[in-house]
Amino acid sequence: MSELKPELEGIYVVLIGSFNPQIFQPLWFSKEGLIQEPEAQKAEVQVIAPEAAVFSIGWMQLEVTHERFAATTNQPQYFDALRDLVLGVFKLLRHTPIKHLGINKLEHFRSSSEKEWHRIGHLLAPKEPWKGLLEEPGMRKVQMLGIRSDGFRGRISVTVEPSVKVKPGVFFGVNDHFEIEESEDVRSCERMVEILGKAWQDSLARAEKITRGIMKI
Repeated sequence: MSELKPELEGIYVVLIGSFNPQIFQPLWFSKEGLIQEPEAQKAEVQVIAPEAAVFSIGWMQLEVTHERFAATTNQPQYFDALRDLVLGVFKLLRHTPIKHLGINKLEHFRSSSEKEWHRIGHLLAPKEPWKGLLEEPGMRKVQMLGIRSDGFRGRISVTVEPSVKVKPGVFFGVNDHFEIEESEDVRSCERMVEILGKAWQDSLARAEKITRGIMKI
């Protein structure tokens, strides 16, 4: 079988904790050497306020509230750069309380035909139990949850549903979720940085294994 590649893909890193949104301005990122000065000058700023900060610099979008930090890119060549950006931010802001870390991989695969597209839905969500209950039942969304086997606290969840961007196509969302030990609150940010650095490549490889495994069924 030829190599399976998504037509569209992206990744976003989410942190749940306690943040000061006003810190996260393009010029601050530039001053600290996290992005280039021209990127900061050309940044598209939607809002910088006490309640939220939202801006993009072309390859990356950032959204920060008091409880949530999310950095996103839809350009595969910048996946590792996104990781490095998040690591750089919280090595500087090392006293930030962090409770949860999520590495989220999003992929849209085009099906070779509508028949193939339906076949995936039939395999993941068999229609036999619905006969006589629904007319022409179809899969809308399947979610699966798995435990971690790498020694970290947390879980792995996978969402599969029809793609709204690639038709006919299948969307996969793999959420690699990490929890910080309550006893580590005093160094929760340092622990998050450690986990993100160590788990990044394994997380991306795991997401690829899951999505290709389903697509090859």
